[in-house]
Amino acid sequence: MKRIGLLLLSALLGGGVFVLSILADDAEGVHKVRWTALGTIVACAVVAVAAYENHRAESARRKTRELAVKAVADLAVTYNQALLPVTRELGGLAAEYAKANQQTSPPVSGTQAAHRAVILQVVLDGAVSLTAPSTPAPANLPRARSAFYTWDPVANVFRRQGIAHGDRTTEIKSQIPWQSDACGAKMLAILQAGGPFWRENEADGDDIKLDVAGAGYKAVIVAPVRSRDVLFGVLTVDAPEYEDFTRPHRDLMATLGHVLAASLVLDGP
Repeated sequence: MKRIGLLLLSALLGGGVFVLSILADDAEGVHKVRWTALGTIVACAVVAVAAYENHRAESARRKTRELAVKAVADLAVTYNQALLPVTRELGGLAAEYAKANQQTSPPVSGTQAAHRAVILQVVLDGAVSLTAPSTPAPANLPRARSAFYTWDPVANVFRRQGIAHGDRTTEIKSQIPWQSDACGAKMLAILQAGGPFWRENEADGDDIKLDVAGAGYKAVIVAPVRSRDVLFGVLTVDAPEYEDFTRPHRDLMATLGHVLAASLVLDGP
């Protein structure tokens, strides 16, 4: 309401300047000076109102930026102090429980496989929707895409088990050898190290390329999916531009990796 009032006042003052200029043009002598002076005062008032409105708009933008920065900082603190360590411990406890309760299990049933697929898809969809922002309306599609690659040490390859697409659907690799491919070697190093990788600028290298064509999105986060010494694979998310991801997104992917690992280790063979 205040902004509308200022706009109306500015319009009325602008109209007053126009009327006073006509009166000053028709007047003579002292009346001409009087109307001209009054028109100058009203014109200055128009400028003052416009300056005040610009100041209010800039203050609102600055406050919005400050709130956004604070929100990102709060999100990072939440991940670092709460979610990330909790999910890491959850994965470790799940591994200990599975080891202490080992039992001969039958082959994976169709129902069990279907449940696994649903859990994985929920994780991948969450990675896409919670990282890079969406494209403008009316599409409103997420810019990121996510995939899970299981590690097969016998076949020396990472195999894609699921994928969630955003606004782009370029073909993503289904298999990545870890001995003859720089991308696979980097994935294995991340999996063995147990910590997430985030390519946030050109200095971080371009050895992780998930597109079949080899170009790949610029921003990439790779999180290990492991429960103590049980190595399952890596969870990936990539987006077109470096600025699409922030440090909290890296911690988010690490958290999702811990949750997925805990689910897999408790699910059995």
